[in-house]
Amino acid sequence: MAKKKFRLATVLRARQAKEDAVRGEVLAARAALREAELAAEERGEVLRGRHVPDAAMARTYVAAISARQALAAELFAANRVAAAAQEAVAEKLREHSEASRARRAVEKLKEKHAAEQAAAELAEDQLLVDELATTRRSRVKPPMESTESPAERTDAP
Repeated sequence: MAKKKFRLATVLRARQAKEDAVRGEVLAARAALREAELAAEERGEVLRGRHVPDAAMARTYVAAISARQALAAELFAANRVAAAAQEAVAEKLREHSEASRARRAVEKLKEKHAAEQAAAELAEDQLLVDELATTRRSRVKPPMESTESPAERTDAP
């Protein structure tokens, strides 16, 4: 019996390729998240480093307050970017999970196909062994001529 080819091999390769592509997207999203978090942290450090002058002219005080507000707005925007990057990572992880699940389903079908193939080959081999054993037995022993046992036979005329 010729080995049957697994018909879904192409589908399995396509799903593996998709999973690999999504894994790359997850890594890129995580890198973007790290960059966004670093940018937010840097802006926070800059904002913490800016102090309002204690006793200064009104213009200097207003300028310092305006600069802090601008820095706070930049920090808020950086935090929003980091949150969006976090959501993107979560979405890519969901996509990766779905791609992995789809690939695993086809792999299970492949494993089942291989098990069925092995069972069929084993059954074929067993059939050949049985046939050889039966054929050899018929060659070694002559067919029985009667159903009587040797003790029941009487040689008396």
